[in-house]
Amino acid sequence: MTRHIRQNFLDDLKNGELKLLLECVQNDDTLDLELRGDSVVIYYRGGKLLTVKEKGYELEKLDKNYITGGASIFDPTIKNIAEYFPKAKYIVDFYIRNVRNHLWEKEIQQRVVQENNYSSHSKSTDYYIIDTEYQENEIGRFDIVALRWDSDRTSRKLQKEYKPQITVFEVKQGCKSVSGESGMSAHLEDFKRFISDTAKVNAFKQDMINVFRQKRELGLIDCQNPHDISVIEDDIEFVFLLANYDPDSSSLKNELEKISDCKFIYANPMGYVLNARNVIDKAEFVKRNF
Repeated sequence: MTRHIRQNFLDDLKNGELKLLLECVQNDDTLDLELRGDSVVIYYRGGKLLTVKEKGYELEKLDKNYITGGASIFDPTIKNIAEYFPKAKYIVDFYIRNVRNHLWEKEIQQRVVQENNYSSHSKSTDYYIIDTEYQENEIGRFDIVALRWDSDRTSRKLQKEYKPQITVFEVKQGCKSVSGESGMSAHLEDFKRFISDTAKVNAFKQDMINVFRQKRELGLIDCQNPHDISVIEDDIEFVFLLANYDPDSSSLKNELEKISDCKFIYANPMGYVLNARNVIDKAEFVKRNF
């Protein structure tokens, strides 16, 4: 399923009956609106806060599993949406703090979106985040899909035949996440299988460019550059983003022995802004860490 939305859905978010919902997201940088083809989803700390379906603009509130400790939440409508979001956010906060925090990686993903798309630092980032939790039914899931568009003046003006590039980031948080059925080597193999299908890859790239354009139009990516992206690099880059990993653990070293080569990104020097100069290959990563 494609991720970009139909034009009438886009128009109603910008200037129609869903305008108030979009304004709430634009005015609250703890919220993240992602396009899902036939719906849009608003995330908070990596958890689904609200789903808006294209058909009838039905609003689906947060999962009932979050509602604990005697809390309750009213059914959201466009008219009460400004009151709904603070209440729903409090319920998620309470759940994470007092019941279970299973959103670590997703919360990190959302912080990456925030810093690179609409924070005060976003104009100097080399990556704009197009999508998160991209689902490819036959392969698996990509944590973050980004557009590498280097922030230097020449690149931003698309001069000297510069072409932006689609980049997939796989987020791994903590030692337990790097190995196993959903570990680094497994995700890398999934990605290799995905890019072996040329037709599927071409459709994916066009869809992601459409999503990028729509997010710019919705004010969800602070890219004031007037240039439109029409031509991109043929190759898709795959990069691991490791967070909160214990350097004394042997899990990562063992997992890397299964991988011939891969890329990693480092912080700049601490934080979530992504810069291309901080992407290194496996050999350099091993040299720095082992």
